[in-house]
Amino acid sequence: MPLIDIGKGEPLVFVPILEHLEFVYARQLRAFSKTRRVIMYRRHETRTHPVGLVERAEELRQVLDSLGLEAVDLVAHGDAAMVLFEFATRYPQRCRSLVIIAQGADYEIAPHPFIWLLHELFVRLPVEHFLPAWFLRRIVINYIIAPRHAAAKPIPSLPRHLIEEQFSKIELWPFVYKFSVLPVIHYYDMRARLAALTMPILLINRLDDVLSPEAKTHWLSQQLPNCAGYHVVPGGERFFMYSQAETVNRLIEQFLLK
Repeated sequence: MPLIDIGKGEPLVFVPILEHLEFVYARQLRAFSKTRRVIMYRRHETRTHPVGLVERAEELRQVLDSLGLEAVDLVAHGDAAMVLFEFATRYPQRCRSLVIIAQGADYEIAPHPFIWLLHELFVRLPVEHFLPAWFLRRIVINYIIAPRHAAAKPIPSLPRHLIEEQFSKIELWPFVYKFSVLPVIHYYDMRARLAALTMPILLINRLDDVLSPEAKTHWLSQQLPNCAGYHVVPGGERFFMYSQAETVNRLIEQFLLK
């Protein structure tokens, strides 16, 4: 399994999202490796059988075990935060703290003309065999970069073509979506398990995100047993960890110093 392990000091582990989208963490890896041991692995995407939250949580545990790390600080964005929540409820003793970026306690988001229909088709039928990769890629990218309010069309901080370029590197994208993405997001719901998350948790979101509505992360901040901070970053689109890195890094650094 490809692994980034750089810097010296207390370990800080970044939980990976989809392969080739690791650029989301690039500016955090660079910044925090100056003062800490920074670790990120590339997860194995499956194209033949479903891999869900439990399997992804075990994948993270195996990485920590292989590195001899008993308890660490962990950072995760979006889908990766779903995995981290699952891991933290199963192995709370392995988590010194959590930094959760752009993810609430569930994935019940506003419907889209195509996305939920696609999900049902993927779950019930072998559509991955005939759905063009470009078509699925276009729908997913349209959804993740869309502002919550249709009338709002801000100038993007991260050009769309850069996001498309990274997504286009994912081989057999419809198969990855069915077997690696959907088993995580389609069944994610942590609302009944939050009491187990007693470690300090920092929540960061942006104001206008269709995949992670601010109202849901605000609710989560009030339900967590030990929410050490909740911050809403203005602008920056879905991947604001990259486009608003200076602000995000400062919030994470202040949290880790406590």
